[in-house]
Amino acid sequence: MDLIAGKRVLITGPTSGIGRQIAIELGKLGAHLTLACRDEAKGHDVARVIASEPNAGDVNVLHVDVSSRQSVQTFVAAYIAHHPPFDVLVNNAGTVQGERRESADGIELTFATNVLGYHRVTCGLLDHVNATGSPRIVVVASAFAGDVDLADLEFTRRAYDGLLAYRQSKACDRLWSWALARRLQPRGITVNAMTPGWVPDTELSRNLLPEVRQARSRPGRTVAQGADTAVWLAASADVAGVSGRFYAERREAPCEFRDHDTEERLWRICEDLTSRTPR
Repeated sequence: MDLIAGKRVLITGPTSGIGRQIAIELGKLGAHLTLACRDEAKGHDVARVIASEPNAGDVNVLHVDVSSRQSVQTFVAAYIAHHPPFDVLVNNAGTVQGERRESADGIELTFATNVLGYHRVTCGLLDHVNATGSPRIVVVASAFAGDVDLADLEFTRRAYDGLLAYRQSKACDRLWSWALARRLQPRGITVNAMTPGWVPDTELSRNLLPEVRQARSRPGRTVAQGADTAVWLAASADVAGVSGRFYAERREAPCEFRDHDTEERLWRICEDLTSRTPR
């Protein structure tokens, strides 16, 4: 049983790959969608696809670059000013970089997008949640995760490696999710993370270095299969009231990235970077 029809859903990174599929599937179920994206033209293309579905709810597009503090602040202000409180937030926007790049705020771009972007968007919107609607936050993480160095999250000490930066960011997504789940439990807001599995046919997967693509040359999962668990976490009565868990293929999976002190240390780092004056 799905509980999403008529609910307000906000999703970041909805213009391609798994994010686009999540948006389309939730639209088919009758959710009212806000597509939060860097490329508004692509966002409107997705919105038209969703609007063509017979059960589609309202669909609107807002610009945001989740790696930029100013862009997130502008987006949050616009959403709060013009939209009702949300019921579901899907943190999906992500990147992988072959060389070290920095965001507009001077923060390593993979971490700024994949982790700090989740933090900024979520925390900015927490006062605009539909508290009567059993709100949910879904975090698109990955099984391709590891190599966390909280003392060098931005690769200023280590030699930069795009894959290590991505793996680290996806492990941090889980650590951050558990810290968020603790904070929101008293408010009845659930937070769960998921892995799409290996989905070769996405822009992000195509940007992985050649050796990774070769190592993962097996057929993998379709985009629809990769998106399925996120849609289920956003919509299903099966997980009503469930929080702080990691899922793969609609089943709870073990998560090696669980440590209270590490989670809290990462949370403090995200808070500090969010308040850092841009360069």
